[in-house]
Amino acid sequence: MNRNTLTTLTLMVFFLSWSCYAEEDADVLSCPENQEGFDGSCYEFVALQQSFLNAEGWCEQGGGHLAFILNDEMQQFLQKHLQPEMDWWLVVKIPDLQPCSLAWLDGSDVSYNNWVNPPDEQAACGHILRHSGFQWEATGNCSQELNFICQFGMRS
Repeated sequence: MNRNTLTTLTLMVFFLSWSCYAEEDADVLSCPENQEGFDGSCYEFVALQQSFLNAEGWCEQGGGHLAFILNDEMQQFLQKHLQPEMDWWLVVKIPDLQPCSLAWLDGSDVSYNNWVNPPDEQAACGHILRHSGFQWEATGNCSQELNFICQFGMRS
């Protein structure tokens, strides 16, 4: 083999290796077709009405949980995909032992919020309120059936 052929083969092997690595990298950061990716997670907007606990169970069966809204950037991302004429469950809940003390279902504090009104003592869960500009409402009626957003880790 002459030097030009060897250089060409080396470049081809490098390019093919790099192409495979790039495809592998893209797969690591991908979401299934029915989900949208944002900030390291995949979100599925489920237009299936369920109670709060059934919605959480539905998400858990798929390996996820109801979506956490941690900051304004996530709120803005979700708003782009929500239908404003529907209510959507949030994963936020008000613990029974500390009325009006907000926490995500994993127990972490809620530092960002978008409440229409501060939650009262009877509130046990929350949802994005239709026709409110995507503000949140706390409710004591967690058995009402609403649409929901599941959050999953990006697949590898």
